[in-house]
Amino acid sequence: MPGAAPLCYNPTMRLALLRGAVVVGAVFGLAACSGARSNDSSPYGTGDPNLAAANPAGGPIDPFLADGNAVLKALDAIEERSGKPLRVTSMNADQTNGLSVDLQEPQNHVNVDQYVIAPDGTLTGPKPVKVMSLNGGPITAAAVDSQAFDPRSIGFSRLALTAHEAIVKSGFPDARVTTWELDGLDPDDRRYIYLEAARGRPVAVVRPNLQIIQMRF
Repeated sequence: MPGAAPLCYNPTMRLALLRGAVVVGAVFGLAACSGARSNDSSPYGTGDPNLAAANPAGGPIDPFLADGNAVLKALDAIEERSGKPLRVTSMNADQTNGLSVDLQEPQNHVNVDQYVIAPDGTLTGPKPVKVMSLNGGPITAAAVDSQAFDPRSIGFSRLALTAHEAIVKSGFPDARVTTWELDGLDPDDRRYIYLEAARGRPVAVVRPNLQIIQMRF
């Protein structure tokens, strides 16, 4: 997305940029949200400490940071609740919140809802995402259609391999994945995997198949 501003995150608000529109959605503490909670352990497995960073809140390591099978399983669970087809405008994973997916309502294409699956398997959503035009004009279904994509077109099957390659290419053996964001399939869409090490914060820029294009430092 040419000239797009970086995504910004804080505990109460998430700001994302659609093509031609700003999407603002509240992200509240997961403990305060209602949803289906797993009983003993996450149905999505446990995060790999050799690839994924620790949860700074002291909870389980986010399995979605480096396990593509967990991501695909989570998408199935979200689709069961949202309905078909599953069309996403933006998705990301981070150490604390788990997997966050903004998706187009199947029956009303102008609407975008957010679903979150926490590292412990808690599924929350749908939570309406407020969409605003950058030029003040109305948001149309066509505008959301132009941004929405099939998340299963992303090469999640090689997410663990990509995380490992990013660590090696970073030159920091202690680097671990802290966040990734995927905003589309087009060449200019944001697709970044963020890592953190004691002496650096490298970033892997990836293709839709999750092959690394370049490392940034």
